[in-house]
Amino acid sequence: MKSKIIVAVILAGLLIGLYKLFVSPSITNSPENNADIVIYWGIGCPHCEKVKEYIKTNQIDQKLKITLKEVYYNKKNQADLQSTAKQCPAQDTSQGIGVPFAFVPSDKSCLVGDTPIINFFQQKLSIK
Repeated sequence: MKSKIIVAVILAGLLIGLYKLFVSPSITNSPENNADIVIYWGIGCPHCEKVKEYIKTNQIDQKLKITLKEVYYNKKNQADLQSTAKQCPAQDTSQGIGVPFAFVPSDKSCLVGDTPIINFFQQKLSIK
């Protein structure tokens, strides 16, 4: 009986550790109403990882308030992405919405893909 409890505790700890690894604890998960940018991403998405690595390497999270929302497994975040994308005039949601997808609350603009998001950071923070 005790061994089953120990195994359950170890598995729960492992799952929590994996979750924190994928969320990247160095990036602040600010409430989106205070965020400079909201980034929707998916676990296993290579383009999303490129953006997250760029943020980490260039310490973007120290300069801007960033909210990250995982959408592959989080249904609430999926619904939020859908409603956010509809606010973007140039975003065609009929064929689905790709990630990474970024929303800039200050001007209600949207960016889709790793290159446009990284370019946004470079322009906003004058990074070369």
